[in-house]
Amino acid sequence: MRVVIEADSQFKKMLEEIAIAIKAKITFEENETDFWDELPAHVQKGILDAKSQVAQGNYKVHEDVMEEYKKRYK
Repeated sequence: MRVVIEADSQFKKMLEEIAIAIKAKITFEENETDFWDELPAHVQKGILDAKSQVAQGNYKVHEDVMEEYKKRYK
C-alpha cells in the first residue's frame, strides 16, 4: 500500500521515527510542485478570467443568483 502525506518540513524527523517504528519505507520529495502548474491551460485561463471579473466588480452573490433562479423556475 502507498500512502502520501503532505506535511511541513518541521515534522520530517517525527515521520522518520514513525516509519521506523512501524517498519515502513519512507521517502521525502523535496521538489514540491504547485497544483497550479498541473492544471490545464484552459482551466488556468478560466480562473484568471474569473478573478479579473471579481476585481472589476462583475459578479453576483450566491443569494441573488438563487433568488433569480427561484423566481424563474417556480
